[in-house]
Amino acid sequence: MAHHGNAGYDMTTMTTFQKATITEIEWTNPHCQIRFDATNDKGAVEHWTLEAPPPSMLAPREWVRKSLQAGDTVKIEFHAAKNGSPFGIIQRVTLPDGKMLRAYPDRDTPPKSE
Repeated sequence: MAHHGNAGYDMTTMTTFQKATITEIEWTNPHCQIRFDATNDKGAVEHWTLEAPPPSMLAPREWVRKSLQAGDTVKIEFHAAKNGSPFGIIQRVTLPDGKMLRAYPDRDTPPKSE
């Protein structure tokens, strides 16, 4: 997949897990990474990795380094990889208190490839 491209993701479908357990956050450039576990519709635990914008783009949207911690259970919405692998591009996270953190401003999809 080309850097900054989203061609590998199914941008027409939003995948949602109502109960995702955060396992790790990498708050780094050029992209943050969010790892979580979730149970699929067949009862099996899946281990996912999501690409997120860099900290400099998340901070203006009310994200901070400690917004998500390992062990947190959240609702998570993203566009999954087209090839069926457990990877995706994050769109938003809803915290237990109902606060929603968006990865991209006022829309459901990241910008087109540069």
